[in-house]
Amino acid sequence: MDWYDLTDKYHEMTFAHDGDLESLPEEWQRELAAVWRLEADVNNGGYLQFITNWGVGSHRYGLAALQKMGADKMAKIVADCYSKLTSALEIDKLSHDQLQALMPNPMIDRDGNTVKEAGSTLPESVLADVGTLSYEFMDYPDDVAELGLKYYGPFVTK
Repeated sequence: MDWYDLTDKYHEMTFAHDGDLESLPEEWQRELAAVWRLEADVNNGGYLQFITNWGVGSHRYGLAALQKMGADKMAKIVADCYSKLTSALEIDKLSHDQLQALMPNPMIDRDGNTVKEAGSTLPESVLADVGTLSYEFMDYPDDVAELGLKYYGPFVTK
């Protein structure tokens, strides 16, 4: 069983429902989908990319998954990223567009049109701290694949 294929499977199952994790019937399935999103986006563009793409719900399920599987160092990093954001604003009350405004880089749609100019609504110190934490996540201080398969394997094989 491959960890990345497994988590991607549940992530892809949400596509028919606009990416809604609640469309998955089991909490453990939501957690697996959220971990896929967390790993893919943090490794691609940092924690801010993850939170702006997937929102607070994916953060909560992803963090819960890391904690349940025993990826304590990575769970702390994710919790610290969220804490940095909540120290600057009420992130759980932000709309999708307001979340997008957190990203410091310009955003371009599929047609090449700029949908967001460069600049973030976050203070520079928060951007720097979350950036540093994102790189700590990318260093994988925990073996998420091994821990994840050990914890979630029994759920999948039921």
